[in-house]
Amino acid sequence: MLTSVISKLIHSLCLENYPCGRGSWHKISLRESEDLDDATSEEEDALLELLRSPLSPWQEEGSWSPQALALREVTVKTPEILKGNFIYSFFTTLRIVDKGVSKIDEGLLMFCCLEELVLSANNITELPSRNLPKTLRVLELYANQIKSLKNMNTHPLPHLQHLGLGNNCLGSPEDIQYFTAELWPQLRSLDLSWSGFTEQCALVEALFALPCLQSLVLEGNPLTLTPSYPGFVLDSLFRLLYIDGRRVTPEDRLRFSGLAKLKGAVCEEAEVIVCIQKMKGLPSPALPLDEFPVISHSYSVSYEFLNQPQSQENTDVGCTSANIPQNLQEQHEEDESISHPPADPLRTSRKDQNKDLNIPVVMNSTLKQEWAEVVEFNYTATHRISDLPALKNFFLRGLWLTVEEEKVLSWPEPPAENAGTKTSADKKGKESTDTAQRLKDKKKKKEPMLNLLQEAPVRRTLSTVHVELKDLLEGKDKIQMECDLGVLLSEQNVRTTVTSEKEQSKKPKEDKKEDKKIKPSGDTISSQRNITSSKGKGKGQKESKTDTPADESSPSNMEPLTVELSVQLSKVTSPARAMNVRESKGRATGFEGFRVWHSVRQMTLP
Repeated sequence: MLTSVISKLIHSLCLENYPCGRGSWHKISLRESEDLDDATSEEEDALLELLRSPLSPWQEEGSWSPQALALREVTVKTPEILKGNFIYSFFTTLRIVDKGVSKIDEGLLMFCCLEELVLSANNITELPSRNLPKTLRVLELYANQIKSLKNMNTHPLPHLQHLGLGNNCLGSPEDIQYFTAELWPQLRSLDLSWSGFTEQCALVEALFALPCLQSLVLEGNPLTLTPSYPGFVLDSLFRLLYIDGRRVTPEDRLRFSGLAKLKGAVCEEAEVIVCIQKMKGLPSPALPLDEFPVISHSYSVSYEFLNQPQSQENTDVGCTSANIPQNLQEQHEEDESISHPPADPLRTSRKDQNKDLNIPVVMNSTLKQEWAEVVEFNYTATHRISDLPALKNFFLRGLWLTVEEEKVLSWPEPPAENAGTKTSADKKGKESTDTAQRLKDKKKKKEPMLNLLQEAPVRRTLSTVHVELKDLLEGKDKIQMECDLGVLLSEQNVRTTVTSEKEQSKKPKEDKKEDKKIKPSGDTISSQRNITSSKGKGKGQKESKTDTPADESSPSNMEPLTVELSVQLSKVTSPARAMNVRESKGRATGFEGFRVWHSVRQMTLP
């Protein structure tokens, strides 16, 4: 109950105990007489000092209401005023934050002069307007569990100027119908941030009816991911002065002018453009020790995204659109049938997380490229997402970026066996002619090309990194970063580190063998010391020379593996741009219809 929490806070003020209220510390007889001497005023100042001093044990913070400390001082000056409902009428502001309040009860009506009520970070599920004082001007309910506004239409609040409903379970079409001028005639500020509103046109049409609305916060809603936001909202609600905490400038009005007339062109789906440009810091593959097998390495970058249709572009030289897989999910399923190393526990945990959040995720991958110091992918994919709530949850979770390596071993094809066997007599007769003919053929013909047989490709994950995408829900249109996937060691570096550790482990044994030798006596000791010292210097120089390449190949001196990634939300900046978005969407759907019609026509032709 809300009133029980408020009663505890008022009781903590100790209004009837020392130094407040009536008691032996107050000289009531002197205060009621006409002649008030200096002793009485000095006593009052001393009591007020006990309330105000930060070192006093009677000092209270009173952050839940600005009137809390003022009420204590009033009880010191005039304790006889604490009668009836004076305490309830004294409060004009109450800030009950994170106190576990689950219900707004009727006892709140006793605060007949209440103008500001803040109930953020509680567990309130319903908003009964009948239990709210009519004098309220500010009502803040951020971060609660309100699921409906159906109880607000019974007793409207005529003087309310700010309504904060952010971070609640709102967003249904039924909630939009309660934003009317009859319920909120003087509402100037409305906070609907981090809710579930998806229908932009319906919400704007309802908010247009509020005659005094000047500040609107929609940040974190799924509808903010569409290309027409915030242009369509700004041009439709021409009275707005602030949107998402930013002041609306004349340049904004001019840039988005005319979007309100293109209501039919408003697209209710999001366009996300993912670009993967360059990759650096990839360790060079180890050189083969023998001529065969021939080992080829290729690398690709994959990322998770929602399972929706997307269009892909790749500007790599030598790559055509035919090489780009049309369905990356099918390619991923084919990859799973090929030999892989043991399952990555991090990837399996991500799958479990996706199932818990009900996010349909599919792997998207670039084309495979050979090793280079700087690998150029130039990959671009446009994802069109119609499920805006799922896209919001995906941005809150972020995506996983993975660098994969594919290794293929190729062996020479074995020689073909003879179809039949010949007799020994025939072999002896033709033996001389065959040898001569072979010598002539060797001179005339070149050696035949070897046919290589490829084994099944072996894929392994080199590194994985998590990319935060929450900024796209907080008003940012583009995230561009250089993802750091850590330092990778090649097979050659691993071999050198292992051999160096073995050599270092052998050195103490050799030193012990030298110590077991007989020490020289007399004058030879000094000469022996000089010899050993010079040998020691020589060894030190050799060790320093051998240590330098090891330091260069150490992980601290190696370049980390980085991938240039950008994720951008497509936004409309003008009415012409809105028409282009609509036409591109129409072309995408129209092409599918033309393809079906063309296939049917080909079947009917003779």
